[in-house]
Amino acid sequence: MKKKTKFKTTLKYNFINKKLNSKSLRKIIMILKYENNLSILANLSNKNIKKYLEIVVRQNNMELFVVNNPDLIGYAIIAQKPKYLISNFKKLQISFLLDLFSRLKFLTLINIFISIFNIDLLFISKKKREIINKSVNLNLLGIEKKYQGAGIGAKFLRSILKKTSYKSKYITCETNNNRSTKFYEEKLKFKSIGWKVRITCLVNILSRKIN
Repeated sequence: MKKKTKFKTTLKYNFINKKLNSKSLRKIIMILKYENNLSILANLSNKNIKKYLEIVVRQNNMELFVVNNPDLIGYAIIAQKPKYLISNFKKLQISFLLDLFSRLKFLTLINIFISIFNIDLLFISKKKREIINKSVNLNLLGIEKKYQGAGIGAKFLRSILKKTSYKSKYITCETNNNRSTKFYEEKLKFKSIGWKVRITCLVNILSRKIN
């Protein structure tokens, strides 16, 4: 039987609108690399992940949220629309591409180009593309391993939907494994609306109404 997680204090779900301290940055990067390890962001160096997170905090088209207990144990990044994920990536594209090339992350580089040129939406109908393009996008969500299974992720996302300043009919996210898909479908009532192409797999696109 899995031991029940004990929390030191009441969990706090916070929107971050100022520069993160070094401790919080290190913790987000650690969670990202363990829990979202197949994401493009996780394949960058720590230095470049830090740069990207700083962009997220500064921009009006993306938002960073964290869970504290009292230390940081989870994070989430959302975009006002999916297109802003690409536009913000392009702000540091030379640095990012050189980083990935120097570290031999060739599959990640191919996936970036697939995404930039919309090849990843090849099998998505026009109607579903419109939903995706107009939706708020949950880019990444990660909870520290030892705190998983206690319902934190679901409560975290519900809190985000209440606190975000973005207005849209839908929110979308992507999953690359059955465990994550099951979490979003069973705990948060997301539904699959199609598949994105990646060089090594297909990525499930999930959607639900915000209200």
